[in-house]
Amino acid sequence: MGRKGEILAYAVGMRKLDITPALQQMERFIGFTIPQGGRFYVCDHDEVVQIIINGTVSAEFCDEHPYKFVENNARFVGLVFDGLTENAPIHRVGSTSISYELDLAKDFVHVRYETSGDSGVLKFRTFSGDWFVASLSDDGRYLVMAEPYEVALYELN
Repeated sequence: MGRKGEILAYAVGMRKLDITPALQQMERFIGFTIPQGGRFYVCDHDEVVQIIINGTVSAEFCDEHPYKFVENNARFVGLVFDGLTENAPIHRVGSTSISYELDLAKDFVHVRYETSGDSGVLKFRTFSGDWFVASLSDDGRYLVMAEPYEVALYELN
């Protein structure tokens, strides 16, 4: 108990993908883009990294400035900067859905998910209390959860 991304109950065929090596040079995340076509971006205050999911997970650092990237990207979810509108994460794709209630006073969020009739709960540790967001990919195959100190990626069945 008390580990990041702790699984309370697994759905059949769900697995956590290790993106830690791809993000190890980054500090204090500001958010990510909703995954589309097996790709998404993760931003901190200094870097933008493209995560590519293709059997394995790989990463490519981008030359874009993170704040400009966030301003120009309607698929970005996470920290909301002054003057920008909050973008909505995807919580339902077909029969796959997620839900959570955020209480920033707690140091965790329970993310409930359902996929093809299976369901479960993930306990995601939050350390800052600044923000948290979870989103499905546009095709419902992946779940991304993030807060300033952790980004987690799950592949759903």
